[in-house]
Amino acid sequence: MTERFVENEDGTVTDTATGLVWQQSYHYAETGNYCSWYEANEYIEHLNRVQLGGHADWRLPDRLELQSLYEIAHTFESRGRTYTLHIDPVFEFGYGSCFWTWRSRLSGALGFEFDAGNMHWYPKASFSGTVRAVRGNLNPFLLIQHHETNAHTA
Repeated sequence: MTERFVENEDGTVTDTATGLVWQQSYHYAETGNYCSWYEANEYIEHLNRVQLGGHADWRLPDRLELQSLYEIAHTFESRGRTYTLHIDPVFEFGYGSCFWTWRSRLSGALGFEFDAGNMHWYPKASFSGTVRAVRGNLNPFLLIQHHETNAHTA
């Protein structure tokens, strides 16, 4: 079975099933605070200025990219309790289940929740979410190939 996520030892993780490169940490883990959609964009600008992993093309993910990280088999433990946040443990996860996407309209922005796997619209100015940066383009053919390969070896 092929490992899906590869730690790059530079604060990033490569998803071999999609071709995307993800920030290993995320805003809440680094600041201890939720952020608005506006602050999430400022955070992305900061990551580009400091060139996380040697790159300056980080961005907010779209909904399908975030959904591709959702893994029903994984739970998350924090503060002595088990929470249902479905993401691979290769990713740092301290707290905060709602992650901002780039998708917005008028005064709202779309967020994905890793506890329930739901998408919801939130006011852009609300401190309802956090952000994990991504770079690259989702390759659906890699995702299909990954699932076919792992289905045959499981």
